[in-house]
This record gives sequence, C-alpha cells and structure tokens, in this order.
Amino acid sequence: MTEATYRVDVTKEQFVFSAAHFITFAGDICERIHGHNYGVRASVSGPLDGNRYVVDFIALRDAVLQQTLALDHHVILPRDHEQIRVTHNEQETTAVFRERRWVFPSEDCVILPVVNTTAEEIARVIAERVREATRAKFGDAIDWIEVAVDENNGQWGVCRLPWK
Repeated sequence: MTEATYRVDVTKEQFVFSAAHFITFAGDICERIHGHNYGVRASVSGPLDGNRYVVDFIALRDAVLQQTLALDHHVILPRDHEQIRVTHNEQETTAVFRERRWVFPSEDCVILPVVNTTAEEIARVIAERVREATRAKFGDAIDWIEVAVDENNGQWGVCRLPWK
C-alpha cells in the first residue's frame, strides 16, 4: 500500500493583480508595453501535521495576498535582462531597449529579479517570496511550493520549487 500524499491549493478572488509589462522574444524582438489582469494560485505539498492539515490556509493565503498586492497597479520590469537596461532613482525609473526608452515614476514600478517578465518568471519570484515569508511558520516538513500565474484567462505560467 502506498502512502497518501497531500497538497493544499489556494486561489482567491483577491489574488488578482493588474500590471503592465513587456517582454523580449525570438532573441531581439521587444513587444509593446501592455497590461494583464493576472490571477495567482499557490500550492504546497507535504505530510499532515498534528492538526491533520498540510499548512494553515490563512497563513498561505496572507503570504500570497501580500505578493499580489505588491505587484498590483505597477509596471513590472526585469532586473537581469541582457538587452533591457533598467535604471532608477527616487523619482524616475528608465528602461531602455536599443532605441526604445520608457520613463516611469519610480513609485509606479516594481523591478523583479528576472531575465524576462514572463508569467513563469513572475510565478518563480512569488513562489520564492511566499516560501521565505512562511518558512518559519510552516517549518521544513513541506516538500514543495508551486505558484501559477494566469496572464490571460487560461494561459498559466507555473513554477514549482523545492521547499528546502
């Protein structure tokens, strides 16, 4: 007989954030800036604890909500792209790709540690941040965390990370 495995999934109406971004593809094509109403789902897997649940739903929910709120109504820019240079100070953030240049108020921007602001990379960043925010509460019994980011009603970018 195989041992049961357990997973907790959270997806809430509040796990939606509206944000603008642009990505590069095919090596040197940069798309126009545009926005999405992103949706987020988070899952963790692990054994049942003494209360007979994997993790506290509320703690997981709150950690995911904190990340979606931080991205909501912002321009998401990549920190680590080879061809998109992002500079910022207290007043303005500038992104440059070849002859194209965008200037935004710094308070309107979130610069993520990603190469490209794809749904997959955004999912990774959210997963890393939720894992860090909940590690002390959830301990080391969790096997993995998975975050999925829906950028267009059924087009999901998903990242699963080991817990440890």
